[in-house]
Amino acid sequence: MDNHLILLGIMTAALFVVAFQAWRIGNQKRDVALLGAFGGMFGLGTAAVAVF
Repeated sequence: MDNHLILLGIMTAALFVVAFQAWRIGNQKRDVALLGAFGGMFGLGTAAVAVF
């Protein structure tokens, strides 16, 4: 495994966990959506690194 893949995977998982926790404690919807969007972008980056 490449180091980039590991780092992006950890960042993706961390952002999704943070977004879930923010949603669970009742933060504003825009904040949760922003965290989810960044998590999705990191997820796409992780998938791109895994494929290429």
